[in-house]
Amino acid sequence: MSDGITAPASGRHVREYLSKMLRWHFDEETGSRFWVEHRDALPFDPVTDIRTFDDLRRFPSRVNELRESRVEDLVPRGLAEEPPPYVVESGGTTGSPKRAVLSHTRIEQLVDLYCAYAPEAAGHTMLSLFPTGPHLAGNWQRRWARRLGVLYLQVDIDPRWVKSGIGTELQEQYAQHVLAQARDVLRTQHVGHLLVTPPLLRRIARSEELTELVRATVRVITWGGARMTREELYEYAQLVFPHTDFVATYASSITGTRALLRRSTAFDDLPVFDPVGPELFVRVVDPRTREPVPNGTRGQVLMHTLTRDMFLPNNLERDLAVRVSGGEDWRGDSLADVVPLSEFEGSRVVEGIY
Repeated sequence: MSDGITAPASGRHVREYLSKMLRWHFDEETGSRFWVEHRDALPFDPVTDIRTFDDLRRFPSRVNELRESRVEDLVPRGLAEEPPPYVVESGGTTGSPKRAVLSHTRIEQLVDLYCAYAPEAAGHTMLSLFPTGPHLAGNWQRRWARRLGVLYLQVDIDPRWVKSGIGTELQEQYAQHVLAQARDVLRTQHVGHLLVTPPLLRRIARSEELTELVRATVRVITWGGARMTREELYEYAQLVFPHTDFVATYASSITGTRALLRRSTAFDDLPVFDPVGPELFVRVVDPRTREPVPNGTRGQVLMHTLTRDMFLPNNLERDLAVRVSGGEDWRGDSLADVVPLSEFEGSRVVEGIY
């Protein structure tokens, strides 16, 4: 099994991993009730008939069933001898939250990934402006700080309340409430690493006081959870906070898999995210046919997640992106200039502050 840090070395490695994970999730000894009991309903054999990641489009998307499925049914039986997994929930951007399970091993692999991707975070006290509670983001970040041996500060955030239709005025009031807490921490503590969502970073950059507080001590900014435009990224990284390293990832909020932002300082470069495989395989597709769009054109993000904890195939995300070749076709696609849809599956997409 991949350690979740480096990309697969070959197409053969990917095929072997895919075969291993399908056997794991559909075998009665190791798979979850969610998938094992669904096997007979499939018009194909998931173990013998699925040969490539693109073949995973043959599966029905069951991601919306995670809104109502019992979490006990999601746990692979092969994890029975390990500590009970964590239950994590989505932010409710497209309706009621989805629930998933993540093992302790998977979360530690996520920490491994960030330690390798952002070595400049070492030695810096963290301040997180991400939600905790049932959300994965703030919880794994605390483990990142523990791994690095640094102190971890956090502001309390409820992203669902901001998305619940409270109106623009109250949304702004809530954002200012969050930033008031951040201001207090930045004013009294020596924060070297700020973890923040783009909607909050925009407001920080508009405040002269907060901008100066961040400039004074922060040397790393990790962002995610929402869109950042090319113009914004260039402005913040090169003009507003020029002495700060910017790092970011893109992924579903519940899978524990990630795509990593390429480092770039050129204004003309679009923000590009490279999925870390084989746990995460991405295609940019025509949403009607789910066939890949030509490289350099915009389509909808289609994700296949395949870890020991979770099998989520054929998941059409709420985002559009420009398709960028990942190199060899078996690596899947990279994503440029990711933007959210205004409506998804009949629901309005509300970004809020996360």
